[in-house]
Amino acid sequence: MSSRDRRATERRTHEQQVALDRRQNDRRTGRDRREASRVPLELWMEEVSGDDVYFRRTGNVGTGGVYFDRAIPHALGTMVTLKFALPGDKEMVVARGEAVSAAGSSDGLGMGVRFLTIEGDGEKRIKGYIRAL
Repeated sequence: MSSRDRRATERRTHEQQVALDRRQNDRRTGRDRREASRVPLELWMEEVSGDDVYFRRTGNVGTGGVYFDRAIPHALGTMVTLKFALPGDKEMVVARGEAVSAAGSSDGLGMGVRFLTIEGDGEKRIKGYIRAL
């Protein structure tokens, strides 16, 4: 591995750790820094990023965003469109979001996406699903 490759790897590792720190509890108050709570939920989502389409498995979902388990993360700030159906709901939720955390697990896989917009009544349906749990 060249020194340039090694520096790039070290830089990515530092950025990933910063993202993990931001996603976790606030160090001063001990509170979760997310604006909306999330619930554990495994489902498949279609993700569109530019011309690429991915199918990703979620680890948790909330009105503020989603975390993908076992996903090769995008660069922080990457814009994505997500399409998914909640359990028991036939209608698709379509949300536009931004990659805000990457690789929170020890194996380097995983990605958090913050929703920026949710089309139609998607946010209401997500809230309803969470309340019903």
